[in-house]
Amino acid sequence: MYWADKLIQNLDKNKTHRVDDGSTPSGHYHVGSLRAVLTHGLAYEAMNHANFKVDFTYFFNDMDPMDGLPVYLDKKIYEEHMGKPLYKIPAPDGKSASFAKQYASEYIDSFNKMGFRPEIFWSSELYESGSMNDNVRTMLDNAPEIRKIYLEVAKQSKPDNWYPLQVICPNCQKIGTTIVTDWDSHEVTYECKPDLVEWARGCGHQGKISPFDGRAKLMWKVDWAAMWARLGVTVEGAGKDHMTAGGSHEIASEIARRVLKITVPFSFMNEFFLIGGAKMSSSKGKGFRATDLLTILPPAVAKFLFVRTPYRTALNFDPSRPETIPDLFDDYDRHAAAWFENGDKTPLGRIYQASQLGDTSTEKLFLPRFRVVAKLIQMPGVDLEKYFSDEKKSPLNEKEKEILAERVRYSKIWMKEFASSEERVEIKDKLPESAKKLSEDQKTFLKDLHQLLTTKEFADGEALQTEIFELAKINPAGPKGCFVSIYTIFIDKTYGPKAGWFMLDLLKKDKEFVLKRLTQL
Repeated sequence: MYWADKLIQNLDKNKTHRVDDGSTPSGHYHVGSLRAVLTHGLAYEAMNHANFKVDFTYFFNDMDPMDGLPVYLDKKIYEEHMGKPLYKIPAPDGKSASFAKQYASEYIDSFNKMGFRPEIFWSSELYESGSMNDNVRTMLDNAPEIRKIYLEVAKQSKPDNWYPLQVICPNCQKIGTTIVTDWDSHEVTYECKPDLVEWARGCGHQGKISPFDGRAKLMWKVDWAAMWARLGVTVEGAGKDHMTAGGSHEIASEIARRVLKITVPFSFMNEFFLIGGAKMSSSKGKGFRATDLLTILPPAVAKFLFVRTPYRTALNFDPSRPETIPDLFDDYDRHAAAWFENGDKTPLGRIYQASQLGDTSTEKLFLPRFRVVAKLIQMPGVDLEKYFSDEKKSPLNEKEKEILAERVRYSKIWMKEFASSEERVEIKDKLPESAKKLSEDQKTFLKDLHQLLTTKEFADGEALQTEIFELAKINPAGPKGCFVSIYTIFIDKTYGPKAGWFMLDLLKKDKEFVLKRLTQL
Protein backbone atom coordinates (compact mmCIF):
# COMPACT_ATOMS: atom_id res chain seq x y z
CA MET A 1 0.00 0.00 0.00
CA TYR A 2 1.30 3.46 -0.93
CA TRP A 3 2.54 5.11 2.28
CA ALA A 4 0.45 8.32 1.93
CA ASP A 5 -2.76 6.31 1.48
CA LYS A 6 -1.90 4.32 4.61
CA LEU A 7 -0.97 7.45 6.56
CA ILE A 8 -4.40 9.05 6.18
CA GLN A 9 -6.62 5.96 6.18
CA ASN A 10 -7.89 6.40 9.76
CA LEU A 11 -8.75 10.10 9.52
CA ASP A 12 -12.39 11.14 9.83
CA LYS A 13 -13.92 11.58 6.37
CA ASN A 14 -16.94 13.36 7.80
CA LYS A 15 -15.04 16.48 8.84
CA THR A 16 -13.30 19.17 6.79
CA HIS A 17 -9.53 18.94 7.03
CA ARG A 18 -6.63 21.29 6.63
CA VAL A 19 -3.11 19.99 5.99
CA ASP A 20 -0.50 22.55 6.98
CA ASP A 21 3.26 23.00 7.04
CA GLY A 22 5.57 25.93 7.61
CA SER A 23 9.16 27.13 7.84
CA THR A 24 11.42 30.12 8.47
CA PRO A 25 12.79 31.75 5.27
CA SER A 26 16.32 32.32 6.62
CA GLY A 27 18.18 31.88 3.34
CA HIS A 28 18.28 29.67 0.26
CA TYR A 29 16.25 26.54 0.98
CA HIS A 30 18.35 23.40 0.61
CA VAL A 31 16.90 20.43 -1.23
CA GLY A 32 16.35 18.58 2.05
CA SER A 33 13.72 21.12 3.05
CA LEU A 34 11.49 19.76 0.30
CA ARG A 35 10.97 16.56 2.32
CA ALA A 36 8.59 18.25 4.75
CA VAL A 37 6.46 20.25 2.32
CA LEU A 38 6.20 17.34 -0.12
CA THR A 39 5.29 14.87 2.62
CA HIS A 40 2.44 17.17 3.62
CA GLY A 41 1.53 17.81 0.00
CA LEU A 42 1.41 14.10 -0.76
CA ALA A 43 -0.77 13.49 2.29
CA TYR A 44 -3.09 16.23 1.00
CA GLU A 45 -3.20 14.65 -2.47
CA ALA A 46 -3.88 11.22 -0.96
CA MET A 47 -6.80 12.72 0.97
CA ASN A 48 -8.15 14.26 -2.23
CA HIS A 49 -7.74 10.88 -3.93
CA ALA A 50 -9.80 9.32 -1.12
CA ASN A 51 -12.52 12.02 -1.48
CA PHE A 52 -11.84 13.93 1.74
CA LYS A 53 -12.91 17.55 2.11
CA VAL A 54 -9.45 19.05 2.53
CA ASP A 55 -7.29 22.04 1.75
CA PHE A 56 -3.56 22.65 2.01
CA THR A 57 -1.81 25.66 3.55
CA TYR A 58 1.76 26.73 4.14
CA PHE A 59 2.96 29.51 6.42
CA PHE A 60 6.26 31.35 6.49
CA ASN A 61 7.57 32.52 9.85
CA ASP A 62 8.88 35.76 8.41
CA MET A 63 8.66 37.49 11.81
CA ASP A 64 11.41 35.23 13.14
CA PRO A 65 14.75 37.00 13.73
CA MET A 66 17.81 36.62 11.59
CA ASP A 67 19.82 34.46 13.98
CA GLY A 68 22.47 33.20 11.60
CA LEU A 69 24.21 34.91 8.70
CA PRO A 70 24.27 32.77 5.55
CA VAL A 71 27.83 32.31 4.31
CA TYR A 72 26.95 33.67 0.87
CA LEU A 73 25.91 37.11 2.20
CA ASP A 74 28.21 40.08 2.82
CA LYS A 75 28.82 40.29 6.55
CA LYS A 76 29.50 44.03 6.36
CA ILE A 77 26.06 44.66 4.89
CA TYR A 78 23.95 42.25 6.92
CA GLU A 79 25.61 42.12 10.33
CA GLU A 80 23.64 45.19 11.45
CA HIS A 81 20.37 43.34 10.68
CA MET A 82 21.08 40.38 12.96
CA GLY A 83 18.18 40.00 15.37
CA LYS A 84 15.66 41.86 13.20
CA PRO A 85 12.52 40.11 11.88
CA LEU A 86 13.22 38.63 8.46
CA TYR A 87 10.38 40.58 6.87
CA LYS A 88 12.03 43.88 7.93
CA ILE A 89 15.43 43.06 6.37
CA PRO A 90 16.21 44.22 2.81
CA ALA A 91 16.42 41.55 0.13
CA PRO A 92 19.89 40.68 -1.23
CA ASP A 93 18.56 40.76 -4.80
CA GLY A 94 17.51 44.40 -4.40
CA LYS A 95 14.13 43.61 -5.97
CA SER A 96 12.09 41.48 -3.59
CA ALA A 97 9.94 43.10 -0.91
CA SER A 98 12.12 41.66 1.87
CA PHE A 99 14.80 39.16 2.75
CA ALA A 100 12.06 36.69 3.70
CA LYS A 101 10.07 37.20 0.50
CA GLN A 102 13.10 36.62 -1.72
CA TYR A 103 14.02 33.23 -0.27
CA ALA A 104 10.45 32.11 0.33
CA SER A 105 9.61 32.88 -3.31
CA GLU A 106 12.45 30.65 -4.50
CA TYR A 107 11.12 27.84 -2.34
CA ILE A 108 7.52 28.35 -3.43
CA ASP A 109 8.63 28.15 -7.06
CA SER A 110 10.35 24.81 -6.35
CA PHE A 111 7.35 23.03 -4.89
CA ASN A 112 4.94 24.73 -7.31
CA LYS A 113 6.84 23.14 -10.19
CA MET A 114 6.20 19.72 -8.66
CA GLY A 115 2.48 20.40 -8.60
CA PHE A 116 2.00 21.60 -5.01
CA ARG A 117 0.17 24.90 -4.62
CA PRO A 118 -0.83 25.43 -0.98
CA GLU A 119 -2.44 28.65 0.15
CA ILE A 120 0.39 30.78 1.53
CA PHE A 121 0.28 32.63 4.85
CA TRP A 122 2.88 35.01 6.28
CA SER A 123 3.23 35.36 10.04
CA SER A 124 3.92 39.10 9.70
CA GLU A 125 0.62 39.61 7.88
CA LEU A 126 -1.34 37.48 10.35
CA TYR A 127 0.05 39.39 13.32
CA GLU A 128 -0.19 42.86 11.74
CA SER A 129 -3.78 42.26 10.65
CA GLY A 130 -4.78 41.66 14.26
CA SER A 131 -5.97 38.11 13.58
CA MET A 132 -3.46 36.76 16.11
CA ASN A 133 -4.43 39.23 18.86
CA ASP A 134 -6.77 36.85 20.68
CA ASN A 135 -4.11 34.15 20.70
CA VAL A 136 -1.49 36.59 21.98
CA ARG A 137 -3.79 37.67 24.81
CA THR A 138 -4.64 34.07 25.70
CA MET A 139 -0.97 33.06 25.88
CA LEU A 140 -0.02 36.07 28.02
CA ASP A 141 -2.96 35.51 30.36
CA ASN A 142 -1.92 31.86 30.71
CA ALA A 143 1.82 32.40 31.03
CA PRO A 144 1.93 30.58 34.43
CA GLU A 145 0.37 27.48 32.85
CA ILE A 146 2.80 27.64 29.90
CA ARG A 147 5.75 27.88 32.34
CA LYS A 148 4.35 24.81 34.04
CA ILE A 149 4.14 22.96 30.69
CA TYR A 150 7.79 23.77 29.91
CA LEU A 151 8.80 22.38 33.30
CA GLU A 152 6.69 19.22 33.04
CA VAL A 153 7.40 18.38 29.40
CA ALA A 154 10.93 19.66 28.78
CA LYS A 155 12.27 20.00 32.35
CA GLN A 156 12.91 23.69 31.61
CA SER A 157 12.37 25.99 34.56
CA LYS A 158 11.18 29.47 33.59
CA PRO A 159 11.28 32.42 36.04
CA ASP A 160 8.01 33.88 37.31
CA ASN A 161 8.48 36.97 35.14
CA TRP A 162 9.00 34.96 31.92
CA TYR A 163 6.40 35.47 29.18
CA PRO A 164 6.26 33.56 25.83
CA LEU A 165 6.48 36.70 23.70
CA GLN A 166 9.08 38.88 22.04
CA VAL A 167 8.34 42.42 20.97
CA ILE A 168 9.88 44.27 18.06
CA CYS A 169 11.98 46.91 19.78
CA PRO A 170 10.61 50.30 18.66
CA ASN A 171 14.13 51.74 18.97
CA CYS A 172 16.33 49.27 17.01
CA GLN A 173 13.63 47.13 15.30
CA LYS A 174 15.13 43.89 16.64
CA ILE A 175 12.98 41.05 17.94
CA GLY A 176 15.62 38.43 18.76
CA THR A 177 17.12 40.52 21.58
CA THR A 178 13.97 41.37 23.54
CA ILE A 179 12.37 39.78 26.58
CA VAL A 180 8.98 40.44 28.13
CA THR A 181 8.88 40.57 31.94
CA ASP A 182 5.34 41.69 32.75
CA TRP A 183 1.79 41.94 31.38
CA ASP A 184 -0.99 44.15 32.74
CA SER A 185 -3.73 43.03 30.35
CA HIS A 186 -3.08 46.02 28.09
CA GLU A 187 0.68 46.36 27.65
CA VAL A 188 3.76 44.27 28.21
CA THR A 189 6.93 45.44 29.90
CA TYR A 190 9.96 44.65 27.77
CA GLU A 191 13.71 45.12 27.55
CA CYS A 192 16.01 44.93 24.51
CA LYS A 193 19.02 43.30 26.13
CA PRO A 194 22.54 43.82 24.73
CA ASP A 195 23.69 40.36 25.86
CA LEU A 196 20.58 38.19 25.53
CA VAL A 197 21.97 36.15 22.61
CA GLU A 198 25.41 35.66 21.07
CA TRP A 199 24.37 36.37 17.48
CA ALA A 200 22.88 39.85 17.93
CA ARG A 201 23.27 42.82 20.26
CA GLY A 202 20.26 44.60 21.71
CA CYS A 203 20.15 48.37 22.14
CA GLY A 204 19.25 48.39 25.86
CA HIS A 205 15.93 50.12 25.27
CA GLN A 206 13.12 49.24 27.69
CA GLY A 207 9.54 50.27 28.35
CA LYS A 208 5.94 49.22 27.91
CA ILE A 209 4.12 48.54 24.64
CA SER A 210 0.94 47.00 23.32
CA PRO A 211 1.71 43.43 22.14
CA PHE A 212 -0.99 43.50 19.48
CA ASP A 213 -1.24 44.22 15.72
CA GLY A 214 2.24 43.03 14.81
CA ARG A 215 4.24 44.75 17.54
CA ALA A 216 5.22 41.39 18.98
CA LYS A 217 5.27 37.69 18.18
CA LEU A 218 4.77 34.60 20.30
CA MET A 219 7.84 32.44 20.85
CA TRP A 220 7.86 29.73 18.26
CA LYS A 221 6.75 26.64 20.22
CA VAL A 222 3.86 28.66 21.58
CA ASP A 223 3.32 30.26 18.19
CA TRP A 224 3.11 26.78 16.62
CA ALA A 225 0.11 25.92 18.77
CA ALA A 226 -1.42 29.34 18.11
CA MET A 227 -1.10 28.81 14.35
CA TRP A 228 -2.93 25.48 14.64
CA ALA A 229 -5.78 27.35 16.27
CA ARG A 230 -5.70 30.33 13.91
CA LEU A 231 -5.58 28.28 10.69
CA GLY A 232 -7.79 25.40 11.84
CA VAL A 233 -5.10 22.81 11.16
CA THR A 234 -6.13 19.13 11.42
CA VAL A 235 -3.06 17.45 9.91
CA GLU A 236 0.55 18.53 10.42
CA GLY A 237 3.71 16.50 10.91
CA ALA A 238 7.31 17.52 11.50
CA GLY A 239 10.88 16.35 11.17
CA LYS A 240 12.20 13.96 13.77
CA ASP A 241 14.25 16.73 15.39
CA HIS A 242 10.96 18.31 16.52
CA MET A 243 9.20 15.08 17.47
CA THR A 244 11.49 13.83 20.24
CA ALA A 245 10.18 13.30 23.76
CA GLY A 246 10.08 16.67 25.52
CA GLY A 247 10.68 18.42 22.21
CA SER A 248 8.97 21.31 20.46
CA HIS A 249 5.98 19.32 19.15
CA GLU A 250 5.17 17.89 22.57
CA ILE A 251 5.34 21.35 24.15
CA ALA A 252 3.12 22.85 21.41
CA SER A 253 0.66 19.97 21.80
CA GLU A 254 0.29 20.47 25.54
CA ILE A 255 -0.24 24.21 25.04
CA ALA A 256 -2.89 23.43 22.42
CA ARG A 257 -4.75 21.11 24.81
CA ARG A 258 -4.38 22.92 28.10
CA VAL A 259 -4.31 26.59 27.10
CA LEU A 260 -6.12 26.87 23.76
CA LYS A 261 -8.47 23.95 24.42
CA ILE A 262 -8.19 22.67 20.85
CA THR A 263 -7.61 19.23 19.39
CA VAL A 264 -3.98 18.66 18.48
CA PRO A 265 -3.67 18.04 14.72
CA PHE A 266 -3.04 14.49 13.53
CA SER A 267 0.74 14.32 13.52
CA PHE A 268 3.47 12.20 11.99
CA MET A 269 7.24 12.28 11.87
CA ASN A 270 9.04 12.52 8.54
CA GLU A 271 12.66 11.49 8.24
CA PHE A 272 15.40 13.69 6.80
CA PHE A 273 16.46 14.12 3.20
CA LEU A 274 20.19 13.42 3.03
CA ILE A 275 22.79 14.13 0.37
CA GLY A 276 25.41 11.42 0.48
CA GLY A 277 24.32 10.64 4.03
CA ALA A 278 24.64 14.23 5.33
CA LYS A 279 21.91 16.54 6.64
CA MET A 280 21.93 20.06 5.23
CA SER A 281 21.62 23.59 6.59
CA SER A 282 20.12 26.60 4.81
CA SER A 283 21.88 29.27 6.83
CA LYS A 284 25.27 27.57 6.59
CA GLY A 285 24.96 27.10 2.85
CA LYS A 286 25.47 23.34 3.05
CA GLY A 287 24.02 21.03 0.41
CA PHE A 288 22.49 22.09 -2.86
CA ARG A 289 19.40 24.23 -3.14
CA ALA A 290 15.80 23.16 -3.55
CA THR A 291 15.77 25.04 -6.85
CA ASP A 292 18.71 22.94 -8.09
CA LEU A 293 16.79 19.66 -7.93
CA LEU A 294 14.63 20.68 -10.88
CA THR A 295 17.66 21.61 -12.95
CA ILE A 296 18.78 17.96 -12.92
CA LEU A 297 15.43 16.12 -12.83
CA PRO A 298 12.07 16.63 -14.59
CA PRO A 299 9.30 17.57 -12.14
CA ALA A 300 7.51 14.20 -12.22
CA VAL A 301 10.75 12.25 -11.66
CA ALA A 302 11.76 14.63 -8.87
CA LYS A 303 8.35 14.14 -7.26
CA PHE A 304 8.68 10.37 -7.70
CA LEU A 305 11.86 10.50 -5.59
CA PHE A 306 9.71 11.56 -2.63
CA VAL A 307 6.65 9.46 -3.46
CA ARG A 308 8.53 6.15 -3.64
CA THR A 309 10.27 6.66 -0.28
CA PRO A 310 8.06 6.16 2.81
CA TYR A 311 7.99 9.23 5.01
CA ARG A 312 9.54 7.35 7.95
CA THR A 313 12.54 6.30 5.84
CA ALA A 314 15.55 8.60 5.39
CA LEU A 315 15.81 9.71 1.79
CA ASN A 316 19.45 9.56 0.76
CA PHE A 317 19.99 11.08 -2.68
CA ASP A 318 23.47 11.68 -4.05
CA PRO A 319 23.45 12.85 -7.69
CA SER A 320 27.25 13.00 -7.74
CA ARG A 321 27.28 9.19 -7.92
CA PRO A 322 27.12 8.49 -11.68
CA GLU A 323 24.48 5.78 -11.38
CA THR A 324 22.05 7.67 -9.11
CA ILE A 325 20.04 9.53 -11.76
CA PRO A 326 19.93 6.76 -14.41
CA ASP A 327 18.85 4.29 -11.70
CA LEU A 328 16.12 6.71 -10.60
CA PHE A 329 14.78 6.94 -14.17
CA ASP A 330 14.86 3.13 -14.50
CA ASP A 331 12.85 2.78 -11.30
CA TYR A 332 10.40 5.43 -12.47
CA ASP A 333 9.91 3.51 -15.73
CA ARG A 334 9.38 0.28 -13.78
CA HIS A 335 6.58 1.90 -11.80
CA ALA A 336 5.15 3.38 -15.02
CA ALA A 337 4.99 -0.09 -16.57
CA ALA A 338 2.98 -1.31 -13.57
CA TRP A 339 0.58 1.64 -13.98
CA PHE A 340 0.08 1.01 -17.70
CA GLU A 341 -0.55 -2.67 -16.98
CA ASN A 342 -2.89 -2.50 -13.97
CA GLY A 343 -3.56 1.14 -13.09
CA ASP A 344 -3.49 1.83 -9.36
CA LYS A 345 -4.27 -1.78 -8.40
CA THR A 346 -0.66 -2.43 -7.41
CA PRO A 347 1.55 -0.35 -5.07
CA LEU A 348 3.96 0.37 -7.94
CA GLY A 349 1.17 1.65 -10.17
CA ARG A 350 -0.30 3.80 -7.39
CA ILE A 351 3.14 5.31 -6.69
CA TYR A 352 3.53 6.21 -10.37
CA GLN A 353 0.07 7.78 -10.37
CA ALA A 354 0.90 9.82 -7.25
CA SER A 355 4.10 11.05 -8.92
CA GLN A 356 2.27 12.71 -11.80
CA LEU A 357 1.50 16.43 -11.80
CA GLY A 358 -2.19 15.94 -12.52
CA ASP A 359 -4.61 13.34 -13.77
CA THR A 360 -2.91 10.69 -15.84
CA SER A 361 -4.18 8.24 -18.41
CA THR A 362 -3.61 4.48 -18.29
CA GLU A 363 -2.97 4.56 -22.04
CA LYS A 364 0.43 2.93 -22.45
CA LEU A 365 3.30 5.25 -23.29
CA PHE A 366 6.69 4.27 -24.65
CA LEU A 367 9.41 5.60 -22.35
CA PRO A 368 12.90 5.72 -23.89
CA ARG A 369 15.44 4.42 -21.40
CA PHE A 370 17.45 7.30 -19.92
CA ARG A 371 20.78 5.47 -20.20
CA VAL A 372 20.21 4.76 -23.88
CA VAL A 373 19.23 8.37 -24.58
CA ALA A 374 22.42 9.51 -22.83
CA LYS A 375 24.52 7.30 -25.09
CA LEU A 376 22.72 8.28 -28.28
CA ILE A 377 22.99 12.03 -27.76
CA GLN A 378 26.74 11.53 -28.13
CA MET A 379 26.14 10.41 -31.72
CA PRO A 380 24.73 13.44 -33.55
CA GLY A 381 24.06 11.43 -36.69
CA VAL A 382 21.44 9.28 -34.97
CA ASP A 383 17.80 10.18 -35.59
CA LEU A 384 16.48 9.70 -32.05
CA GLU A 385 12.83 9.74 -33.00
CA LYS A 386 13.44 7.11 -35.71
CA TYR A 387 15.63 5.06 -33.34
CA PHE A 388 12.99 4.85 -30.62
CA SER A 389 10.13 4.42 -33.11
CA ASP A 390 11.99 1.36 -34.38
CA GLU A 391 12.39 0.13 -30.81
CA LYS A 392 8.70 0.72 -30.11
CA LYS A 393 7.83 -0.80 -33.51
CA SER A 394 5.46 2.07 -34.31
CA PRO A 395 5.77 5.87 -34.61
CA LEU A 396 6.03 7.86 -31.39
CA ASN A 397 2.89 9.81 -30.55
CA GLU A 398 2.99 13.47 -29.53
CA LYS A 399 3.19 12.74 -25.81
CA GLU A 400 6.02 10.27 -26.37
CA LYS A 401 7.89 12.84 -28.44
CA GLU A 402 7.58 15.29 -25.54
CA ILE A 403 8.95 12.67 -23.13
CA LEU A 404 11.86 11.96 -25.48
CA ALA A 405 12.68 15.66 -25.78
CA GLU A 406 12.58 15.98 -21.99
CA ARG A 407 14.92 13.03 -21.51
CA VAL A 408 17.31 14.39 -24.09
CA ARG A 409 17.42 17.67 -22.16
CA TYR A 410 18.10 16.05 -18.79
CA SER A 411 20.49 13.42 -20.12
CA LYS A 412 22.66 16.21 -21.52
CA ILE A 413 22.80 17.74 -18.05
CA TRP A 414 23.63 14.39 -16.50
CA MET A 415 26.37 13.70 -19.05
CA LYS A 416 27.92 17.09 -18.40
CA GLU A 417 27.66 17.11 -14.60
CA PHE A 418 27.62 13.56 -13.26
CA ALA A 419 28.37 10.82 -15.82
CA SER A 420 31.49 8.73 -15.35
CA SER A 421 34.01 8.12 -18.10
CA GLU A 422 32.46 4.67 -18.49
CA GLU A 423 29.25 6.29 -19.71
CA ARG A 424 30.92 8.46 -22.30
CA VAL A 425 31.13 7.22 -25.87
CA GLU A 426 34.57 8.29 -27.01
CA ILE A 427 35.84 7.07 -30.35
CA LYS A 428 39.49 6.05 -29.97
CA ASP A 429 41.95 7.60 -32.42
CA LYS A 430 44.08 4.46 -32.38
CA LEU A 431 43.20 0.79 -32.20
CA PRO A 432 42.94 0.01 -28.45
CA GLU A 433 45.36 -2.47 -26.87
CA SER A 434 42.36 -4.52 -25.73
CA ALA A 435 41.61 -5.33 -29.38
CA LYS A 436 44.62 -7.66 -29.43
CA LYS A 437 42.71 -9.99 -27.08
CA LEU A 438 39.89 -10.57 -29.56
CA SER A 439 39.52 -14.16 -30.75
CA GLU A 440 40.11 -15.31 -34.31
CA ASP A 441 36.34 -15.75 -34.71
CA GLN A 442 35.77 -12.15 -33.62
CA LYS A 443 38.41 -10.94 -36.07
CA THR A 444 36.73 -12.92 -38.84
CA PHE A 445 33.42 -11.27 -37.96
CA LEU A 446 34.98 -7.80 -38.26
CA LYS A 447 36.33 -8.68 -41.72
CA ASP A 448 32.88 -9.91 -42.74
CA LEU A 449 31.37 -6.67 -41.39
CA HIS A 450 33.90 -4.72 -43.49
CA GLN A 451 32.74 -6.63 -46.55
CA LEU A 452 29.09 -5.91 -45.73
CA LEU A 453 29.67 -2.16 -45.33
CA THR A 454 31.60 -1.89 -48.60
CA THR A 455 28.93 -3.61 -50.65
CA LYS A 456 25.62 -2.35 -49.23
CA GLU A 457 23.93 0.92 -48.24
CA PHE A 458 21.48 1.13 -45.35
CA ALA A 459 18.45 3.38 -44.97
CA ASP A 460 18.63 3.55 -41.21
CA GLY A 461 20.29 2.06 -38.16
CA GLU A 462 17.63 -0.59 -37.64
CA ALA A 463 18.23 -2.02 -41.11
CA LEU A 464 21.97 -2.18 -40.44
CA GLN A 465 21.31 -3.69 -36.99
CA THR A 466 19.37 -6.54 -38.60
CA GLU A 467 22.19 -7.27 -41.07
CA ILE A 468 24.84 -7.17 -38.34
CA PHE A 469 22.81 -9.56 -36.20
CA GLU A 470 22.37 -12.00 -39.09
CA LEU A 471 26.11 -11.89 -39.72
CA ALA A 472 26.81 -12.51 -36.02
CA LYS A 473 24.46 -15.48 -35.79
CA ILE A 474 26.55 -17.54 -38.22
CA ASN A 475 29.85 -16.74 -36.49
CA PRO A 476 31.12 -19.17 -33.81
CA ALA A 477 31.67 -16.21 -31.44
CA GLY A 478 27.91 -15.70 -31.35
CA PRO A 479 26.02 -12.38 -31.33
CA LYS A 480 27.36 -11.33 -27.93
CA GLY A 481 30.99 -11.92 -28.86
CA CYS A 482 30.57 -10.23 -32.21
CA PHE A 483 28.97 -7.10 -30.79
CA VAL A 484 31.71 -6.93 -28.15
CA SER A 485 34.30 -6.87 -30.93
CA ILE A 486 32.65 -3.77 -32.49
CA TYR A 487 32.66 -1.80 -29.23
CA THR A 488 36.18 -2.93 -28.39
CA ILE A 489 37.86 -1.64 -31.53
CA PHE A 490 36.03 1.69 -31.62
CA ILE A 491 35.44 2.77 -27.99
CA ASP A 492 37.53 0.29 -25.94
CA LYS A 493 34.49 -1.04 -24.08
CA THR A 494 32.59 -4.32 -24.13
CA TYR A 495 29.23 -2.56 -24.47
CA GLY A 496 27.80 0.52 -26.11
CA PRO A 497 24.86 2.00 -28.03
CA LYS A 498 22.82 -0.19 -30.35
CA ALA A 499 25.40 -1.35 -32.88
CA GLY A 500 23.45 -0.62 -36.07
CA TRP A 501 22.81 3.01 -35.18
CA PHE A 502 26.28 3.38 -33.70
CA MET A 503 27.97 2.13 -36.88
CA LEU A 504 25.69 4.16 -39.16
CA ASP A 505 26.59 7.31 -37.23
CA LEU A 506 30.30 6.54 -37.62
CA LEU A 507 29.89 5.84 -41.32
CA LYS A 508 28.18 9.19 -41.88
CA LYS A 509 31.03 10.99 -40.15
CA ASP A 510 33.99 9.15 -41.70
CA LYS A 511 33.39 5.99 -43.71
CA GLU A 512 37.05 5.62 -44.64
CA PHE A 513 38.05 5.62 -40.95
CA VAL A 514 35.46 2.95 -40.13
CA LEU A 515 36.49 0.62 -42.95
CA LYS A 516 40.17 1.01 -42.08
CA ARG A 517 39.59 0.24 -38.40
CA LEU A 518 37.68 -2.95 -39.24
CA THR A 519 40.73 -4.35 -41.04
CA GLN A 520 43.49 -3.18 -38.70
CA LEU A 521 43.71 -6.46 -36.76
